[in-house]
Amino acid sequence: MSTVLATQLAAPRSRRPAPIDRLQVSLTAPSDAVTLCAVAGEVDSYTADILRNSLIGSLPTASPTIVIDLSMVTFFGVAGLRVLIEARSRVGHSGRHMRLVTGSRCVDRLLEVAGDAADFETRPDLAAAVLDVA
Repeated sequence: MSTVLATQLAAPRSRRPAPIDRLQVSLTAPSDAVTLCAVAGEVDSYTADILRNSLIGSLPTASPTIVIDLSMVTFFGVAGLRVLIEARSRVGHSGRHMRLVTGSRCVDRLLEVAGDAADFETRPDLAAAVLDVA
């Protein structure tokens, strides 16, 4: 066995980063009319529960307009889209309004490919998302 191969076999495998290290979700209420859910990092099947728990968990006490800022998302998979569809359904049943701030190419691309299933109200930036909220 060569020295290089023996070193590779003996080297410890790198550990997969914990979901919390790959995705950050923060919830704030910049006004009485808006609940802001800011998302940064990778949204995939490994991290989607963080988004789901934060977003869906906040809905019972959310303001009339929920803005989900996805502009800092670096990867957006189908699992993230499922969370948004679930949130949209719950928001619609509660009489609230939901908007997405996109701008990240990975988010825009998935929404485009998903077509009617991902027919969300989107805005290009946070200022535009809260501009006409009373």
